[in-house]
Amino acid sequence: MWDEDLNVVVLPTLSILIFFVLTMYFFRYLINSYIQLDLISSHIQIRDITKEHNWKPMSEITKAVKSGYVILPDIEANYCSICEALLWNLGFFCDSCGVCADRGCLKLANKQLKCKAITSNNDQPMKHHWVKGNLPTDAMCYICKEECEESEPDLWDWWCCWCQRCVHEDCKPALSEICDFGKFKLMIIPPGSLEVINRRSTMKRRLHIRSIIPPNWLDWNPIIVVGNTKSGNNDGSQILSLFRRLLNPAQIMDLAERDPVAALEWCRLLGKTPATILVAGGDGTIAWLLNTIHKLELKPVPSVAIIPLGTGNDLSRVLGWGEEHDWNPERILEKVQRAEKVMLDRWSVIIKPYGGLGLRGSYRTLFMYNYISVGVDAQVTLNFHRTRESRFYLFSHKIFNKLLYLCFGTQQVVERECKDLDKHLEVYLDDKRVKLPSIESVVILNIPSWAAGVDLWKMGAEDDESSGIQSINDGKLEVVALYSSFHMAQLQVGLSKPYRIGQASTVKIKLLRSCAMQVDGEPWYQHPCEFNITYCNQASMLMRDNF
Repeated sequence: MWDEDLNVVVLPTLSILIFFVLTMYFFRYLINSYIQLDLISSHIQIRDITKEHNWKPMSEITKAVKSGYVILPDIEANYCSICEALLWNLGFFCDSCGVCADRGCLKLANKQLKCKAITSNNDQPMKHHWVKGNLPTDAMCYICKEECEESEPDLWDWWCCWCQRCVHEDCKPALSEICDFGKFKLMIIPPGSLEVINRRSTMKRRLHIRSIIPPNWLDWNPIIVVGNTKSGNNDGSQILSLFRRLLNPAQIMDLAERDPVAALEWCRLLGKTPATILVAGGDGTIAWLLNTIHKLELKPVPSVAIIPLGTGNDLSRVLGWGEEHDWNPERILEKVQRAEKVMLDRWSVIIKPYGGLGLRGSYRTLFMYNYISVGVDAQVTLNFHRTRESRFYLFSHKIFNKLLYLCFGTQQVVERECKDLDKHLEVYLDDKRVKLPSIESVVILNIPSWAAGVDLWKMGAEDDESSGIQSINDGKLEVVALYSSFHMAQLQVGLSKPYRIGQASTVKIKLLRSCAMQVDGEPWYQHPCEFNITYCNQASMLMRDNF
């Protein structure tokens, strides 16, 4: 009797319940996936300013203070905006509006003090957003032109977190109530230009930008600051934080949290208004962003400026943005304002592996902006990349990274993993095969900078007068070869010259054995293949003037 009930009643009932639960979870997963995809593709999610300030520990700005730019007047002499107690280095500050608070006053500050408005439904002219006290050390009153906070031991005087003007308490009435957004006005997206919608998830309300209404400003060229907080020695988070105080905080986006497609949604919303993208990151991050701009086919094409955060920063060096980043956001924005637009060749790299089925789906397509290499220099980069991705890589600093490169380069002097590469490699320039000496690497250049600033093509110009000069937008590539890892070290200090192979509009390489490869500093281990490098189009970049 029991066995019959088990087979007829219990088991079918349990099966139906399990099937019902699994079906419900499946449909819930599909719905959530659709909602997330819709949020990412259609709207830009922004911080809900009605909740709280964007608090940062004051200890985070120590590096900026030591580098000569002070966000706050003195990292050890700021006062709580609520209780006016001296904070020393233990408090918090809002990187958007500049309000300071100790740990016990955070909740009260969120309730009593409004943060910088990201969006506004008011059609009236924008008024100043005044913040009391904690002015920069060199603050000058906009009205009387005298220093502010000369000897006051507590909160004193005022500054506007939009136009950055400072005024004395007595001079404040003499200044107009209407804010003109200061000297970076044409770079700012004013709060009144953003139309947002509220979307509620199961946990919290989210604000998303639906459209942008251009202000009636002549030559308006808004800037979007994007950065990879994981680039270089992890300075990206502090760099992005510096710009929230000068611009609309919604204009600042972290690529470690958002895909570049979401960041570039700004350009689509701006329509025909030209935009500037200021990207903080290494060569890999810049290439990632440029690839996304190309794939999205944005019109007009945004121009890209650079804040170098990587180890090599070759493209940044060529365009005049330097090998290291500046900690002063005002100085960076001023450089962007004066920068000139230049075009950068974009090259398509199609990799066809040998031994496959020959189907198009087996091809791998990449884009190259700086250089592509096969051999010992790519092997060194690959070893470094594997070390950096390891869980035991606990310390990140440019000097330490360069020492690691040196160690891996020295290792290749002994091991010579790429020995006799010329016997397993065929190089074709404009469909003509070239003869190679005994080498360990081939480098195809688009810009005059390789391995953190070495101008390979120029170094061999005296011995080869038949070849032309190098340009970043002439539709030509420069191809050179390296003899060994030791030869790489000699090139770094200018004690040798590369082997010049030639210039070409198309380059084809047949790799007959497995070897390390890299494109713009992103390495991998490549099995035998054939790869073709052909001209694609051009990217719009900003080159700093007078560098």
